[in-house]
Amino acid sequence: MDEKKKTRIASLSLALIALAWGTSYAVIKDTLDIVEPFTLMTIRFIGAILFLSIIYIKKIMRIRLIDLKNGTIIGLTLFGAFFNLVMGIQYTAVSKQSFLVGSFVIMVPFLRWLINKKKPDIYAIIGATFALLGLGLLTLGGIEGINKGDIYSLFCALFFALHMITIEKYCSHSDPITLSIIQFAVTGVIFTFLSYYFESFDFTVIKNAKISVAYLVFVSTIIAFVAQNIIQKYITATSTALILTLESVFGSIFAVYYLNEKMSFTMVFACIIIFLGIVTQETKWNFVKNYRKW
Repeated sequence: MDEKKKTRIASLSLALIALAWGTSYAVIKDTLDIVEPFTLMTIRFIGAILFLSIIYIKKIMRIRLIDLKNGTIIGLTLFGAFFNLVMGIQYTAVSKQSFLVGSFVIMVPFLRWLINKKKPDIYAIIGATFALLGLGLLTLGGIEGINKGDIYSLFCALFFALHMITIEKYCSHSDPITLSIIQFAVTGVIFTFLSYYFESFDFTVIKNAKISVAYLVFVSTIIAFVAQNIIQKYITATSTALILTLESVFGSIFAVYYLNEKMSFTMVFACIIIFLGIVTQETKWNFVKNYRKW
């Protein structure tokens, strides 16, 4: 399979991951009425690692020191993202948080430049700007001032950006499945301690939210994050971030169904702007140039 085809498949797969994560905001918000936040994250990540450990026991037996180092670094950024996500979502609206978390798209090209020494091109900057503008139009209508939930959400965006960059940096040195298992373990263990010390540490409540928890564990965590680790071998962190801005688009569409919200003309227009940002970054408008030549 040629590189262009691999990139197209990777981009489509990322769009499906964005769908899984976009729907998870409302699911988390709804489930927090039943399960405490740290306990929910413990169940999510420990459940994921137990499932993956059963399937990939041979990979676990072959984990190297370099895998532990790389996976731990990625896992710490993943924990930072989800700690701030569950803290923020308790104090702010779902649509508001999805915009603020979506701001990782503007952070990634410049953090990638700082950490991985890979300077963004003009198309990355324009694409990220379009995507951020679209995200703003998608949700800013519901924003009324800044609260502590918004601050948590901005830190969540920062850690998600760092997560994408660290995956790009280390995925070529370790097996993506192995990295997924280690990062889930790091995140799950830290949340277990937080649940023990700051919450009731009651996991029996899972029976009252079985479907939601199963969705978060299998769809939004195992499938989505393992796929991301594999995909980023074929696509840059900047492109990954830009495509994943569709997360907020899908989140808004899902809110129409799940939370009975209305899809306004502004929201539709915002989705179009985000799509233009993705097209700018992914194609650099080469198809227009080729059409003119033809």
